[in-house]
Amino acid sequence: MINRFSAAIAALLLAACAVPKPEPAPAPEPVSAPLANSDLCYLVQAEAAKHPDLNVDRAPDVVKYDPAPLQRPKGGYPRNVIRRDGTTKVKVSVVVDTVGKADMSTFAVVETTHPWLSDNLKGLIPKWTFTPAYKSGCRVAGLWVFTAAPGAPKKR
Repeated sequence: MINRFSAAIAALLLAACAVPKPEPAPAPEPVSAPLANSDLCYLVQAEAAKHPDLNVDRAPDVVKYDPAPLQRPKGGYPRNVIRRDGTTKVKVSVVVDTVGKADMSTFAVVETTHPWLSDNLKGLIPKWTFTPAYKSGCRVAGLWVFTAAPGAPKKR
């Protein structure tokens, strides 16, 4: 009887060893898996919203100046817009949003030789069409800077 019992245990042990081991569970997705494009754009746009002067791959640009900047007004320029040496200068900045519109709440005069110049631009820029800035393939709000210095100093 012991032989039969020993043989039965031996058969069970052999059968247990012959059962295939289960496959290991697949490894979980790594935490640093690449983000979907929309997720990446969301993060890039959020960063650009905080820092409009962010270094971008492509800066915003004017598609159409309509009406053109610094056109001679009817009746001529206001007094002292053009300096005696024939020059004038204006530099302004504004944030252009992701659809190509200037956010005039961000309009700033960086430098001007006459307030009429910057006031003129402040009235024109909302009418212009822009391309937005791009960062990592995503449209982002970006800082656009306009500089005009018509006229050249007279040489003696």
